[in-house]
Amino acid sequence: MVPFEEVQGKVLFHVLGPLEVHNATVHRFGSSKPATVLAALLLQPNSWVTVDHLVETTWQEQAVPASAEANLKTYVWQLRRLLPEHDGRTRIESRSGAYRLRVGPGDLDADRAGELASEARRTATDDTAAALTLVQEALRLWRGRPFEGVEAAVCAAVVTRFEELHLRLREHLAELQLVLGHGQDAVATLRTVTADAPLREGAWAQLVRTLHAADMRAEALAACRRAGELLSTELGVEPGPVLAEAQRLVLGVARPARTRRELPRDIALVGRTAEVAAVRRAATELAPVVLVDGMAGVGKTALAVHAAHRLAPGYPDGHFFVNLRGADPRSAPAAPAVLGRLLRGIGTPAAEMPSDLDERSALWRSELARRRVLLVLDDVPDGDQLAPLLPAAPGCLTLVTTSNRGWHPDGAVRVGLEPLGDRAAAALLVAAVGGPLAVVDHAAVAAVVRHCGGLPAALRDAAARLRTRPHWTVRRLAEELDDDPCRVLSDALRRSISDASSQLDSPEVAAWHALGDLPSEFEATVAARALGMTTTAARPVLEKLVDRGLLAVSSPERYRSHVLLRHLAGCATSAGRPSRDDHREHRRVA
Repeated sequence: MVPFEEVQGKVLFHVLGPLEVHNATVHRFGSSKPATVLAALLLQPNSWVTVDHLVETTWQEQAVPASAEANLKTYVWQLRRLLPEHDGRTRIESRSGAYRLRVGPGDLDADRAGELASEARRTATDDTAAALTLVQEALRLWRGRPFEGVEAAVCAAVVTRFEELHLRLREHLAELQLVLGHGQDAVATLRTVTADAPLREGAWAQLVRTLHAADMRAEALAACRRAGELLSTELGVEPGPVLAEAQRLVLGVARPARTRRELPRDIALVGRTAEVAAVRRAATELAPVVLVDGMAGVGKTALAVHAAHRLAPGYPDGHFFVNLRGADPRSAPAAPAVLGRLLRGIGTPAAEMPSDLDERSALWRSELARRRVLLVLDDVPDGDQLAPLLPAAPGCLTLVTTSNRGWHPDGAVRVGLEPLGDRAAAALLVAAVGGPLAVVDHAAVAAVVRHCGGLPAALRDAAARLRTRPHWTVRRLAEELDDDPCRVLSDALRRSISDASSQLDSPEVAAWHALGDLPSEFEATVAARALGMTTTAARPVLEKLVDRGLLAVSSPERYRSHVLLRHLAGCATSAGRPSRDDHREHRRVA
């Protein structure tokens, strides 16, 4: 692995300290509006950031001048002068109402730190000394407080995350030092961590265990007492389970009863290696929330559960799974009920259970401040439903799945799922059938894959149909789908798609029906003509379909519809276009 500072021919953005750009020379920004603009773009690399967001971020509490957008263009022009082209194009791209900063691999020191942290974890089992070198290299990237000098509230969440990564790297350093026999170095490292973060219970627990391993029992018990005093004085709480476990280790006391493990059964995934790696990388880099989004049937829940099983050992205090049923608001559990279940899961007595939503949410956050818990929230409709359930503790991880791409929690890392490619889809179909039937006719397999459009749920439904009809061949199924591709859809998948379309307003309903008459990929101008409206009016309508997972974006002005959604829309069109009132009535009785 090439040391970060030896990477040549790249612009290096340094955010783990004062914001700097390393080009031919080092440019230090200090506190300035161009620095704030650059920081806002770096927080969403390779994504379009709206002018409205940049203006709000840049001026914050100040009065926004009438010339704000013109000033913003000037700041972007100044930044472009600093940054050389990337792959023959400007680093900061623009389109109507938005800018995008193109950041490549190795361009950002924070990304490099996360990569080194992940590599160190992977290497530690086989080569402790090499892992130690990687951790030390990562720690050298810090030059101070992240984004130091940038006065932007939008940086707060990511600054906290990077500071947490720094602390976790130091804790890992101590762990490796102890394994290599450098017990005193490990103790010294952990004493600096507890000095910098005196309320960090996990660090105190690690210090106690390290002192115990170094045969320093008296010092270990003294550290337990000191941690308990700080928690009592500063927070008014008793030591949590992690520190209590360390104290029991020193005293030789047995561990109490096991904690909750609620994750559903794991299933094998096909073609999702990169996405699973992205979730695990985000967890390693201490993102508090990982948001997995995509259309109905694309495999969001399967991916989240699969990743959660692999991350579970890092969260010893409990693994929770809650289905919020966002696609069907009629059956969605109320937030107080969900919190009640979670609080009971961590041992809250009924007599101490608040009835108020805010009080339950506050108690949940307070209890998790002393725990490392993995929470999987499935089918979340929006941020309002999510907010009361989110832990505040940096040691917890929340995996969220949603079909609604129109929202994004602060500090969350997004992992978007798309339908599988043809090869992966064929492999999934063959594996799901579970016998020799599927491999007899490769052309028929390819035809079924084409009809399913790479959608994992549809492929599994097709495989289930073959398993329950052993007298069918794959060719027979392909012919059935030639007549009606929607036959591959199970009732559950149909309901998921129907629920997504039932939450649309009248203009979006018209656009949804129009998909059946449009090509698989089209420009906004084509959709506008089909809808009888201007392109300007059509864009927000199409974007609403994108948010609901009923349409995908190919490029800024091009959209793509899934083959099964297009057929369903066509069936709805042939059955007649319902009015807005009809549509709402359907939502009440469906």
